[in-house]
Amino acid sequence: MINSCAPSQFGTTGKIKQVDRRISTRVLRLRLAIRFSGKLIVKCSSGVVRGIAALLAWWTCLSAQAGEYCLRPDKEDGTQANSVVCCSTPAGWQGWKDDPHYWDDVKGFNKQLLESAHRMSVSFIQSNCKHGSDCGRLVLQSWGRDGRGQPDVKQGMRDFVRQVRQHQNVREHADPIVIRFGSFDAGDSGRLTIWQIRSSFCNDYFLTTIAQRDVLVTIYLEAADSKDIASKLDSLKELARSVRITAANLASPDIIKVEVVRLSDQAIRQQLLQLTPLGDSKEKVYAFLQSHLYKDSIGPTFPGELRWDDGDLWTQIGSYSSVVARQKPPPKEYRPPTAEEIREHISDHPTLPPTIAVRAFWKFDKQGKLRDIEIRREAVEFKPKE
Repeated sequence: MINSCAPSQFGTTGKIKQVDRRISTRVLRLRLAIRFSGKLIVKCSSGVVRGIAALLAWWTCLSAQAGEYCLRPDKEDGTQANSVVCCSTPAGWQGWKDDPHYWDDVKGFNKQLLESAHRMSVSFIQSNCKHGSDCGRLVLQSWGRDGRGQPDVKQGMRDFVRQVRQHQNVREHADPIVIRFGSFDAGDSGRLTIWQIRSSFCNDYFLTTIAQRDVLVTIYLEAADSKDIASKLDSLKELARSVRITAANLASPDIIKVEVVRLSDQAIRQQLLQLTPLGDSKEKVYAFLQSHLYKDSIGPTFPGELRWDDGDLWTQIGSYSSVVARQKPPPKEYRPPTAEEIREHISDHPTLPPTIAVRAFWKFDKQGKLRDIEIRREAVEFKPKE
């Protein structure tokens, strides 16, 4: 069972409904707050071991397999932050990178939604927890901030509590209780405060925040009752101590999104050539793009996927409304329409501005080596049904 009380990692712009992906028992279920439930895929030994020795071997193997995650969040204006947030899987927990079969059979619109979520947050469950509804959850979310590059910790806390209160019936439920629970030394991030949030209508949380450069990082433990996660605060501290925030030109995020509005076609081409250099094989280019490039789509009808066309590879890397590209200043003097003008257009069909789809094409020679990358922009119009 997936709990619906988790705050959305997409901020206050709205919630995205749960994506139920019953595609494979090996693929962990997620909603777009990225909730995991499932069984540990990594196995330390094919033999049968028992007792304490087996437990120690299992933990040793898990530690060796810990994943490294790097995120580059968006700002409120839709542009990307100038920083990359990296962290590591805490001991005894499992994230999507700790499952080698996580992406098996995940395709189309579901894959695009998950890639979009993984660009900004990562969620962990305890590897030995078998019942998703009873398992605590450990989450790291990253947020880009626009206020002159300085993230606001207090505003981030208010945003988090406001999202929790979205589930509140004000006539029946009291407001969430927020208290300062303690503090700890987080290494390079300094001394961080742990906050406890308790509510009668949603989950309970232990939460801390890190503000550096132009990003705000929120790390929280979540469960139906704070008693179930109070003993796991060491894992929250371990995750916080693993956080590294660096300039975007010094680190690469796990899922790379290309800025298609502000960059020219030539600049996009140069960025893609740095990721997939000329001379790379078809197999190498495909493998990199499949696992690292954010693939855009225009709604569920056109899922973001890699496609082959006459030996060349292409995908949609972004899209935007044509209005964004050619915004004009408002007229100095506004005149409301007359009654005659309203009657003249009252029967007109509603129309949407064309969407500009930006697509990249990787072209290969006869030996299967990359020889060029081409960028194309195409207007896609949505016409109402008659």
